[in-house]
Amino acid sequence: DVSTPNKRRLNDSAGSGGLPTPKQQRSGNKQFQDNEIILDETGDNRQVDSASKYMKQHKIPFDQVKRAVSSNLSCFYITFHPTNEDQKVPLAFNAADQVFEYLKQQNVQINRFSFVGWAGAKLKLGVNNKEDYMNLVSTEEWPTSIMNIPIAIEKPKFIPDCFALVIRYIPRGMDYEFVNEEISRSIASVVNLKRIQYSYNRKTDDYRFHVKDLQEYSRALNMRRISIGNVMAPITRFLEGNKLTYCTRCWRLGHMRNECLAATARCRICLQEITDIQRHNCSQQPRCAQCDGNHHSLSSQCESIKAYKVQLKEEVDNAIARGVIHRSEPNKQVPIFNHDDFPPLSNLNRNKVSAWG
Repeated sequence: DVSTPNKRRLNDSAGSGGLPTPKQQRSGNKQFQDNEIILDETGDNRQVDSASKYMKQHKIPFDQVKRAVSSNLSCFYITFHPTNEDQKVPLAFNAADQVFEYLKQQNVQINRFSFVGWAGAKLKLGVNNKEDYMNLVSTEEWPTSIMNIPIAIEKPKFIPDCFALVIRYIPRGMDYEFVNEEISRSIASVVNLKRIQYSYNRKTDDYRFHVKDLQEYSRALNMRRISIGNVMAPITRFLEGNKLTYCTRCWRLGHMRNECLAATARCRICLQEITDIQRHNCSQQPRCAQCDGNHHSLSSQCESIKAYKVQLKEEVDNAIARGVIHRSEPNKQVPIFNHDDFPPLSNLNRNKVSAWG
């Protein structure tokens, strides 16, 4: 039981700072509201020509194909603050082991970190399952020092899409605020409720939202339905699309920020060079880093973005079919029954009364 949408939001850079991105135009409104998202049709035949042209000019590297299906659980960062020159920052694995053992002593139930590395001067720690992630986010029992060196913990500031759910088939006449209030009566930790805009007309609406509490997330999935007004609406998982590889420094496709060769960072909206973020005055006029068009750099209106998504999907599907990469699938809970749960019926040879007397 999962949601069918498999497309990304209109603007994938919405969480990278700046103002909310204007959405695609429609009659009667200059832009969609902030509480709506748009699902584009990346597999549409209208994109074949632009996709073919893009594929001839570009070849997506395997690391981008692998990143497209990777986990999007954010990492945790540790900053060391030595109090004197004699204190040396420990090795990454030694520090990670100390953090794990400390959390274990504080009864924080997690597996060992699946990723340990450095991001500049910060120690970067990651996990690969939602239970560990939520336990680390929710706990305040992190150590305050490692090997007598004071540390500071940076937790993720946003909720990943793997904690997103979709409530479906809401009658179109229902107000957004009413739907939000009704969901909150059943799921207290709901945030970021967005109405999904499809590319075709529908008589009902679907809403996507995030759940901050893992127990509530699991409980909502197990319930399968909640009441919205006098309507019992089904709840399903939100399936993410393939993740794009793009730079949050220059906003171009094909590389990450740590690989960017640009001399200075650029504004996400107007693409002006930013030498001093405090003095930057954005024009609020969108400009695309891919095609120089009058839209955001990661907008689904961009032909380069459309073509990249088409090619990325094709290469991901081929890699999965060959067994080179594997897409993580949600675990299906299979009910377990005991023999005594269904005892045999007694008195099977009862005298039957004729229906006609």
